[in-house]
Amino acid sequence: MNVDKRIFGSSLWLLLLIFGLWVANYYEALRYIFFLRVPILVSLLLVTLPVISIYLVPAFLKNLFVLRNNGQLTLVIIGATLAGVSTVIVYNVILMNAYLRFGVTQAQPIPQTLQYIIAILLGYPISITAITFSQKEIESQEPTIWKGVLWGVIISLFFIIGVESVQDFLGKNESIKQIIQQIFLILPRNLQQGYILPSGQLAPGIIEAIAFSLVLLTVYALGYQLGKPQPKSRRFELPALVYITLILATMVFLLGGMSFFLDYIRIPVVLLFIAISATSYSLLQVDHFYELKHQPYPKPDSQQWKQAISKRLEYQKSQTKTLVVVCASGGGIQASGWTTAVLTGLQKVIDTSFTQSIGWISAVSGGSVGTMYYLDRFSENGYPEVNEFNQIFNSATADSLDAIGWGMAYPDLLRFIGLPFLVPNPLEDRGKAVEIDWEGELKNPTASLADWGQKVVDGILPIPIFNATLVEDGRRFLISPMTFPNPDNNPTYTDFNTLYPEYDLGITTSARLSATFPYVSPVSRPNRKTRSIFHVADGGYVDNFGVATSVFLLEELLEDQSHGIQRVLFLQINAFPPPQTSNENPGSQGWLMEVIGTLATLLNVRGPAQIASNTVDIQLLKQKWQNRHIEIADFTIAFPKEIDDKDPQPLSWQLTQEQKKAIKKGWDYLERYEDRDQVIKQIQRQWEEWHPQPIIT
Repeated sequence: MNVDKRIFGSSLWLLLLIFGLWVANYYEALRYIFFLRVPILVSLLLVTLPVISIYLVPAFLKNLFVLRNNGQLTLVIIGATLAGVSTVIVYNVILMNAYLRFGVTQAQPIPQTLQYIIAILLGYPISITAITFSQKEIESQEPTIWKGVLWGVIISLFFIIGVESVQDFLGKNESIKQIIQQIFLILPRNLQQGYILPSGQLAPGIIEAIAFSLVLLTVYALGYQLGKPQPKSRRFELPALVYITLILATMVFLLGGMSFFLDYIRIPVVLLFIAISATSYSLLQVDHFYELKHQPYPKPDSQQWKQAISKRLEYQKSQTKTLVVVCASGGGIQASGWTTAVLTGLQKVIDTSFTQSIGWISAVSGGSVGTMYYLDRFSENGYPEVNEFNQIFNSATADSLDAIGWGMAYPDLLRFIGLPFLVPNPLEDRGKAVEIDWEGELKNPTASLADWGQKVVDGILPIPIFNATLVEDGRRFLISPMTFPNPDNNPTYTDFNTLYPEYDLGITTSARLSATFPYVSPVSRPNRKTRSIFHVADGGYVDNFGVATSVFLLEELLEDQSHGIQRVLFLQINAFPPPQTSNENPGSQGWLMEVIGTLATLLNVRGPAQIASNTVDIQLLKQKWQNRHIEIADFTIAFPKEIDDKDPQPLSWQLTQEQKKAIKKGWDYLERYEDRDQVIKQIQRQWEEWHPQPIIT
């Protein structure tokens, strides 16, 4: 292995030496590579995006290429073609006019027919990958995928013809050409080079670039209206992959145009772009916000959460009560689906008495989203009816990636490029977009913490606790209808009611703040000026399993003996199999660790390190209360590693039909597994031991 590495290293240095000699002899070529760097980099990204998504980060990006119907496939083919055409036009304009602006040797332009052929080839990898990975998904609902392919090709060709027509119209309209020419003549004479020929005429390709920019703006505006999230279930949506191609088409035009203009005066494009973006954020006070609502009536005091649990356990007629505590881990849409599959599955396996005994659910990230959908369907009896189970699971696993894509391509992109004034609503971003998408799957889409709080007090709902993290000081932020014990006694956390006593929060907002996965949704702060303006991030930064909150609250609750709780079933729902650790590791290259080592550490310590810490905390809790004659039984229901699924379970907000089936298959496997020591059977036996006769409701 070491010999192979030395050979590889020697070969790499030899290639670099050869490249250096080539550069020395072809200096002009290197200069052109520099001037064309933006379209070259975008071209490489268009070609390699499928490889990056499928082989390097499949859990995050692979499902971008899985489309739900032929309409989405058609749009992706059009979007890939649009990005290809945008890249080639920018490339050709710089290629044709670099000699005028930068004094390099004049290069031959690319013939127009060849431009469109290259554009189609640039979009081909995205299109063919989408066709390949969507075929099974689409043909499970429609007769054939080739209908979408055919329409995509036809409309793409008409799009190219349309671009040609706009170019011809502008090119033949002398008055329009004169207006454009006068605009460039406003510039100082030396800055006109590359835009105006020595003869005073417009440089070649300028009219074509302007024509395409008009087409691009039209498509961009249409995408804003057609793709804007709505709270409607199962509606047609533009796929997230279309928004990515639209962002690439827009950015290559913007950055390519900036580089052509600024390279002449030696101003770094990226540096200026970042400066403009940062300055606009600062001067215009741009930020990401979540909406606080005025609280119409007083909030629960710090003891009322205990009374709510006692109320919820009233159906247990005996003097000694059994409490169920649930912790739902993070893990994107996989965690959302697995949380609902486990909780509804346990109600079927045991009975409604199990669900009625749940005192609270401490959820994190994707587990918070699943918890939201699960509690949304609770009846007045204190549990969801069996006929709601499929809807709960379907809602928890419904795609939201398309809404996030719209938020990135429109309000967030406009903010980032220094045009925040074009975003009419300061609350509008990718985080709000996903909230609106979730509302379409809820039975009670406008519910707030205050609304759920009344149901908690009445014993209808267990206490929902959406765990998040305060960015400024790293504390756990418990978003819940209840007010918990004075945080001054425990500086590791605070809760929503303590920070914002006069305000209420929507349920979808609560879940979204807990599930602020890095860069997929933005860290946000409240939209009102209060004394506590904290940014909120994903709860998984502190505890990805929700255990720390449950251990603390259980300690507080059991110290008060008035509730009569003598038995506690402590249940952890983990969205992924237990991590496999080993003392053998081949290691990674030092350069790779230098680049991603910090991020990899941040992500990896959320597994073994947090699990080990949580295990110790639970064991200490059990030992302490066993001495006081309170029995605590703890169980962990993790997604089984035995489920043979070739794809890694995704962390993004989109699942394929096969991945949804895999979640159900995972539960069926655990429920029907023959080993009597399997976790579901352990829970059943424990429940039967504690409750030999059915509890009368």
